Amino acid sequence: MSPRRPKTWHAQATALAVLGVSALALALVAPIPQSPLYHQFADTRALAIGRLLIPNAADVLSSLAFCAAGLAGLVRGAHAPPSQRMALRVFFIGLVLTGAGSAWYHLDPSSASLFWDRLAMCIAFAGALGALAGERLGDRAARRWLGGWLLLGASALALWVLKDDLRLYVLTQFGGFMVLLIWLRHSVRPGACALPWGWLLVAYGLAKVFEAADTSIWTLSGQLIAGHALKHLAAAAGVIPLLIALSRADRGLDQGSGGR
Repeated sequence: MSPRRPKTWHAQATALAVLGVSALALALVAPIPQSPLYHQFADTRALAIGRLLIPNAADVLSSLAFCAAGLAGLVRGAHAPPSQRMALRVFFIGLVLTGAGSAWYHLDPSSASLFWDRLAMCIAFAGALGALAGERLGDRAARRWLGGWLLLGASALALWVLKDDLRLYVLTQFGGFMVLLIWLRHSVRPGACALPWGWLLVAYGLAKVFEAADTSIWTLSGQLIAGHALKHLAAAAGVIPLLIALSRADRGLDQGSGGR
C-alpha cells in the first residue's frame, strides 16, 4: 500500500507560511539597491568572428546554453501530462528568453540591460514552480501558483525599477527555492510525470557558488575561464535530467499506445 499523500491544501498553506515569514523578514531590513559593482565581471575578453566583435564573449556565448535547454524542453515537454504541460511550456520559454536576455545583458552590462535578463528569469521561476505544483498538487494548484508567481515577479521588477529595491526580487528567487524544497517532500500525483527537480536545485545552488566566485575562479584557472560563464553552464546543465525524464515518459506513451 502506498503512503497516504498529504492534502494539497496543507502543502500550499505551508508554502504560503514560509513565504509570509520570509517576506516579513525582508520587510524588516533596509531596501536592497542594485550595486554598480554587480556589472563588473572578471572575464571581459572579446571574440572576433570575421568582422563581428563579441564583447565579454565567454559570458555572452555561455548564455546561449539556456536557449538550447529551453528549445529542447519545448520539444520534449510537448506531450507532458495536462497538469504540467502549460507550466512546463512557460518554464522552457522562460529559459529561451533567459538565454537571449542574458546574452543581451552581457554585451553591455548595465541595470537597463539587466532588466531583460531578470524579466526572463522571473518567467522561468514561475514556470518551474507551476510545473512542480502540477506534478505534486494538481492542475488547479499549477495554474494558481504559475499565475501568482508571474505576478510576484512583475511586482518585484517594478519595485526594483521604481524604487531601486531588490528585496522582492530576492523573494522570487530564494522563496521559490524554499517552496520547491517543501513540495519535493510530497508524492507525485497519479498520471503525472515525475521530474528530477532536485538536480535542477543542486545545479542552481552550484551556479550561485560559481557566480560568487567569479574572480577567484578566473584567477585560479590562470585566466582561462571565470565563474560567471560556469554559472550559466551549470544552471543550464541542471535542465538535462528533466529533458531525459520527459523523453523517457514520451517513449513510454508511444509504446503504451502502440506507437500512435
